[in-house]
Amino acid sequence: MTELRHLQLVILGIMKDIDALCVKNNIEYYLLGGSAIGAIRHKGFIPWDDDLDIVMDDKNYQRFIQVCQEQLNKEKYSLQVGFEDWPLSFSKIRLKGTTLVEYDGYDAGEDKRGIFVDVFKMDNVAPGKLAARWQYACGKYYLCYQLLSRSYNSASFWKKILMFLAYPLKIKAIRDFVKHQVEKYNDTETECLGLFYGRTRYKNTIVKRSLFGKPKRMPFEDTEFFVPEHYHEYLTQMFGDYMKLPPVEQRQGLHCISVDFGEY
Repeated sequence: MTELRHLQLVILGIMKDIDALCVKNNIEYYLLGGSAIGAIRHKGFIPWDDDLDIVMDDKNYQRFIQVCQEQLNKEKYSLQVGFEDWPLSFSKIRLKGTTLVEYDGYDAGEDKRGIFVDVFKMDNVAPGKLAARWQYACGKYYLCYQLLSRSYNSASFWKKILMFLAYPLKIKAIRDFVKHQVEKYNDTETECLGLFYGRTRYKNTIVKRSLFGKPKRMPFEDTEFFVPEHYHEYLTQMFGDYMKLPPVEQRQGLHCISVDFGEY
């Protein structure tokens, strides 16, 4: 067994426990991006993928964090909450007794270095185009602060400039203001959902809520996980012809530098 396949199987075990917790507590999630492509195109991991991502709307995400704090096996897992345990926007469920070193990773302490599954949240999008653009701009501004916080090393001159301009966000009051601009519609169900803190362009940041719909269970390795109800439309918006394999030179993992599996 290769190290990559070993890593995938350990991540699969983590995701099975997350899935069981979500099903038990009626929490809706979806496989996100490449993980969803893996389910549809490969019935499991993309062969060269070294991580797994899920996403929830804000209501389910907040419930998920609460449930994890109350019910997650603390002997086996640690919960790393976005905006609280570290400055990044998403959360991680990490497997204790393991270590995974990431490219440009943020070191949040000894208990926060385990193999993980990423948990992202989507925010409700403002009904007006101008307000939605403002949400997008605030989300990207906060993303620049996240990159700055994790000492992201970019060769891009413009990214360096944007990261420099994000220095005011080191002040909590300014961070809170910008975050509120992104998330202030979460108390009202709107037509679209947005992954505002991600690296996607505007046209891929905002997706109609109806495309996610009711989570649909699909085969993934030796089990099943949830994907968007209208996964074809969602993946086509995100990736175009998602069933077409990328060029050979692009078939590589994006996260893992080294891994220690411990007893796993």
